[in-house]
Amino acid sequence: ESLTNTIARSDIERDKIVNFAKKQIGVKYKYAGNTPKEGFDCSGFTKYVYSNFNYDVPRRSVDYQNTGKKINVKDVKKGDILLFTGSNKNKRVTGHVGIVVSNEKGKIQFIHASSSRGIVISDMNVTYYKERILGARRIIN
Repeated sequence: ESLTNTIARSDIERDKIVNFAKKQIGVKYKYAGNTPKEGFDCSGFTKYVYSNFNYDVPRRSVDYQNTGKKINVKDVKKGDILLFTGSNKNKRVTGHVGIVVSNEKGKIQFIHASSSRGIVISDMNVTYYKERILGARRIIN
């Protein structure tokens, strides 16, 4: 199998995952929620999206620290996972996760379950997220 086919296939997979995630925009936030009907928390949403494509990812955001392959935040592609602290930015433990929607020349957008707004797309360059970013993980090879 040629490398080109593998690359194309993983790009298609990334598109599908992000498109599926976008279908959940507007679903409400619910602590410990993991279905569109009841609402989502951040890791419930990420797990729901990835499970739909038969990827086994953790249910708890803290467990993403050891999931997939560690990559540099600036190298993220759509479908990769961003790790953030929780609301306390000084507690440097993963408390929030999001799925990368796009990375255009360093302008990274991600989709996640925001506790105040439900499923939304946010900009990584917003100070709130910039101060809380801990790293990124690649699930789709």
